[in-house]
Amino acid sequence: MAGKGLNPYQRYYWSASSAYDLAETACVSIGFLLDGPLNITRFSQAVDAVVNRHEQLRSHFHETPDGARRFPGPLVHGVLSVDDEPFELSRLEDCIEALCRRPLDLQVDIPFRAYLKKLGHDRHLFALIIHHIVVDSWSLEVILDDLATAYNGAMSAAPEPLLEPLTFDHEMLAMPLEHDEHQRQAQFWRAYLKDAKIPQIPDLLVGESAQAKSTFDVMTPGKEVHGAINRLCASLDVTPFVVYTAAASIALAHLCASDDLLIQTNVTPRWTDGTQTVVAYLSARIPLRVRVDSKLSLQAHVLNVADSLYETFDSVGLSIGEIMAESEVSQSLPIHIGAESPFEGWDLDGVTVSQVQLPDYQPWPLFIWVPVTADHCFIKLQYQADRISPENMLKLKRLLNETLDQFCLLEAEVSARDTAVLKHEAMQ
Repeated sequence: MAGKGLNPYQRYYWSASSAYDLAETACVSIGFLLDGPLNITRFSQAVDAVVNRHEQLRSHFHETPDGARRFPGPLVHGVLSVDDEPFELSRLEDCIEALCRRPLDLQVDIPFRAYLKKLGHDRHLFALIIHHIVVDSWSLEVILDDLATAYNGAMSAAPEPLLEPLTFDHEMLAMPLEHDEHQRQAQFWRAYLKDAKIPQIPDLLVGESAQAKSTFDVMTPGKEVHGAINRLCASLDVTPFVVYTAAASIALAHLCASDDLLIQTNVTPRWTDGTQTVVAYLSARIPLRVRVDSKLSLQAHVLNVADSLYETFDSVGLSIGEIMAESEVSQSLPIHIGAESPFEGWDLDGVTVSQVQLPDYQPWPLFIWVPVTADHCFIKLQYQADRISPENMLKLKRLLNETLDQFCLLEAEVSARDTAVLKHEAMQ
């Protein structure tokens, strides 16, 4: 059989690329300001080393009689596009917009683009635009770490290759499910999604392009909320992603006037030895069903969200398109909750790195990013401003803040109850 198989995550994005009119909908864009004496020749070598290490980044994708297949290309050179003509920061937005909107044809182009723009003396803009079919949040971190390792190695005259070759076999996670396992997973999703409801975002403009440019807002709760959430994670043995997803679902239930929400999310239910590579296959995109019962305690709701998430882990061998085909749901999911951790910075030789926000395009009107580690406390709201009213976004942010404040109130109640118990015991 020619070519290599696609895993469920990739099958979803292959179909998404065909379904949407704009190629940038399925791309992730990330940018950085590089301040310092950057060695452009060495940096270009480092970019090539990253793409050559991960064959996914230099692959083409084609539809064949056997379905969509991936075809790794030969080793590449000169991937980094360098523009030495300085331009003003005031033109930055227009420049990035143009880069992000350049069509990307998976059958012709490799799914990885890198640009370096000169901003002034010892100052550059570095932009990465990568198709989602080969990248997710986990793999992006791997790519950035590899890039720093390769550049620092090149600057110290390290011998080739600048990065160690990978031995992981991508085909292992692209193998089709056995018939019985496929049927078992299909049955799970039929039961899981039975009578599920699509949340209705109030006054959502329909009939508009589903690929509208996103706008970002970041909410950063205070130290008290951060501490309360971390302690709740420890006491319930759940991750910050679960707690923030639970909080977001409460706010969304009020916003959408629904107590049974079906949203889209990603899960990473398996870590396989040797998968420090482009790890799109580690993530599974799934519909997450969350029921919000005002009679339940906050702790009970968090545990219910955890249970709903964890029970899917053994049934993520299907793509989300295949999953939804097993349900009675006939429309796409308008809300996505994803995981993200803040950029920590690279250790580039003699160069200071800071992240800049690039334009992003998502098929979902509303995307909520929540933290995956206990070290950070934030919610990033990414939404299509031409489809969701400013009033509704303000309402959602207010609801989110009110929900997060409940964690502090909860902790105060628990502390008061524990104090009363101690006093009672002391009196005995």
